[in-house]
Amino acid sequence: MNLRQLEIFREVIRCQTTVAAAQGLALSQPAVSTAVKQMERQLGFQLFQRQGNRLIPTPEALEMYRDSDPIFSMVQSFSRKVAALRDTRSGSLRLLATPPIANALVPRALARFASRRPELHVDFDVRRTDGVIEGLESGAADLGVSLEPYARPGLEAELIGAGQMVCAMTPDHPLTAKSEISPAMLSGHRMIGFEPGARLGLLLQRDFFAGARPPCPIEVRYSNTACLLAEAGLGVALVDSFTAISGSRYRLEVRPLRPRVSVEAYALYQKARAPKRLVRAFIDELKKAVRPAFLETSEDR
Repeated sequence: MNLRQLEIFREVIRCQTTVAAAQGLALSQPAVSTAVKQMERQLGFQLFQRQGNRLIPTPEALEMYRDSDPIFSMVQSFSRKVAALRDTRSGSLRLLATPPIANALVPRALARFASRRPELHVDFDVRRTDGVIEGLESGAADLGVSLEPYARPGLEAELIGAGQMVCAMTPDHPLTAKSEISPAMLSGHRMIGFEPGARLGLLLQRDFFAGARPPCPIEVRYSNTACLLAEAGLGVALVDSFTAISGSRYRLEVRPLRPRVSVEAYALYQKARAPKRLVRAFIDELKKAVRPAFLETSEDR
C-alpha cells in the first residue's frame, strides 16, 4: 500500500461509508470504492464487510489500522514541517554580526522576526570582522551582518541599508544647540574616539577630519562603548547612527556631521549556497529595521 491508499483506508474505517470518506478526502465516491477494491486485490484478503451502505472493518483491517498509526503520524508531522519551512515559521538561524550591528540593528530585527516564529531556534554570536568571515567560510554560520562588504571570493555582500556617522552627547551639552556638527565646532570639546586602526575611526579621519587624526583623550574599540561613556558625561562621541539611535536605548542627543560620513550595513553569506528561505526572510527583516540615517531621530524631536 502506498501513502495515498493508506490515507483512503484510514478514512473509510473512520467514516464507515465511502460517501463520507470521499467527502473528507475531496474525492468522488466511485474513486474511493475503486481504491478499496484495489487494495483488497493487492493484499489478497477482505478489508471490509458490507452491511447495507456501511463498511465494517475486518479484524485484519483493524490490526492494520492500529499498526499504521505511527506511519501516519510521521507523515503528518513531516507535512507540518514542510509547511513551516515553506512559510518560514520554524527552523534554525545561525547568525554572526560585528559589534556595531550586533548591538543595534540585529536585536530590533530579531525581536520582530522571532515574535512571529515561536518555534524558531537562533544561534547568535558577536565577533570581530575576521571571526564573522571565518564563521561564514567554514559553514558555521548562515548569515553575517557587518558595516563593511568585505570583498572575498566566496562571499556575497548584500546591502541592507545606509546610515551615517553622528555626534552623540548628553542633552545638556552646548553642542545640542547646533543642528549639525562640523569639525571646527568640536574644538574645545572632549571627544571620545576610536582606537588606532579601527575602521570607523579611519573613516572619520579620512572623510570628516580631512586626513588629520584628532586628539581624543578617551579611545574605545566599539560605538556602543563610546555611547555609554558619552551618556556618562565623559565627552561627545562620533559614532555610527545605527548604534546611536538604536531604539532610544541611550539618553543622548544626536546630531548629523557635516561633511557627511556615510556607513552602510551588509548581509554576508556564501556565494556557492543560496540562502535558505528563513535566512532570506531575516535579511528582509533587517532591511525593514534599518532606519534612514538620522531621519527618524530628527522627526522624533
